[in-house]
Amino acid sequence: MAMLEKPRATGYAEPPRAEPPAALEPSAPIEPSAPIEPSAPSAPLAEEAAPAVAPAAPRRGTTLTSQERREASTYGELYSILVATEHLEAAFVRGSVSNEDYEKACTQLLAQFKTLKNGLKDKLPDIRAFAQEHGLHCPLAEERLLGAGVAATALFGGQAATGKESLACFKASENFITLLDAVKLNLKAVDELLPLVRDLQASIVGIPNLPPLAGVDRVAGWLVTLNGMRASDHISEDQSRQLALDVEQAYTSLKNWLHEKT
Repeated sequence: MAMLEKPRATGYAEPPRAEPPAALEPSAPIEPSAPIEPSAPSAPLAEEAAPAVAPAAPRRGTTLTSQERREASTYGELYSILVATEHLEAAFVRGSVSNEDYEKACTQLLAQFKTLKNGLKDKLPDIRAFAQEHGLHCPLAEERLLGAGVAATALFGGQAATGKESLACFKASENFITLLDAVKLNLKAVDELLPLVRDLQASIVGIPNLPPLAGVDRVAGWLVTLNGMRASDHISEDQSRQLALDVEQAYTSLKNWLHEKT
């Protein structure tokens, strides 16, 4: 039997056969994991961020009743009168205002002040306390409005007092006699005596170059006293007798001075 010839070697090599993969060992069974709890929903970004500060609402003014508005307006008028009087008195002392302009403005301020004072006597009995409470330092105004109650020119005169001396003395004599007659007629009401005393004092300071005479300064004192009283008030019997004595003494001093001049 003929022998089979061995196959000749060629340049082609048969690729090695891949071995079958090793059998995988069965892995351990996967244990079920714990149930995952649902996470809380994330907060909105607007909530996570710091809330923006809202702009402050405009503050509303205090609502006042009509009566409260009237009272506030009255207090404002009183405040302005005190300030205006303080400036006027300071200007008069410096000589920045003439006697005529000063007396005209002071008389108007005095009239306004007295009107307000009478209207506020129940709610505001102490004007000085009102001024201090509102930070007002007005000593000149307090003296003029609460003290003397008349213009400085009515008490002390001034260079503006003009006119012939004889005519001024004649007017003063008339006013002296009128006031003395009123006192002798037992007039005691303030609203009856005050105009007479005011006219007498105005005529006295209107006499040019009048020297200090005994008793004349007491007329100015009576003007201040009566000016600080209410119109419905009455002077007492003692005050009436003292007024008659002071006026008589001042009139006598004026007549003696006139005799010495002639």
